[in-house]
Amino acid sequence: MSFAKKSVYLHPEIKSINNKKYHNMKRLAILFVCAATLVMTSCGMLGAGANNTAAQALGQTCGSAVLGLYNSYKSTGTIDLTNSNNLTNALALATCYTQLRQNKDNNNYRNAFTSGLILSSAGLITNQNAGSFINTLLGAQQLGTVNTSTSSSSQALTLTPTVLNVVKSVDK
Repeated sequence: MSFAKKSVYLHPEIKSINNKKYHNMKRLAILFVCAATLVMTSCGMLGAGANNTAAQALGQTCGSAVLGLYNSYKSTGTIDLTNSNNLTNALALATCYTQLRQNKDNNNYRNAFTSGLILSSAGLITNQNAGSFINTLLGAQQLGTVNTSTSSSSQALTLTPTVLNVVKSVDK
C-alpha cells in the first residue's frame, strides 16, 4: 500500500473561504485565551479585594467603637462598661483585636484596616497616630480573652483597664 499524498484541487474562492475560516478561528482562539486570562486575573483580584474590603469594614467598626469609647471617657473621665453603649463598643473592639491579630502579618489587610480606622474615627485617629494605636490595640492581649457572644459583667469589669489604655493611646 502506498500512502502517497494526493493533492486536491480547490477552486481559488474555496481556498479564500478556508483561509478566512482559519484566520477567524485563530482570532477566536486568541480572544478566548485573553478572556480566560482576564477572568482568572480578575477573580484573583476580587479575592484580595474582598479581603481588603472586609479589613476596611473592620477598621471602620474599630474606629467607631474607639470614637464612642473616647467620647465617653472624655465626658466622664472613665469608661463605664455597665453602660450598654460602652459595653457594645468594647465588644466591637475585642472583635477587631481578634481579627487584626489573625492578620497582623498581612500588610494589605493591615493597610485596609488602617484606612477604615482613620475614615470612621472622625479625626481622632490620623495617619500620624494610627500605627501607634494599632500597636497598642495588638498589645491589648486581654481583649482576646473576651467571648463576645457570652460576655458577662464580671468579664467586662476586668476588661475596663485594658479598654481604657487603648482609648487613652489616642488621647490628644
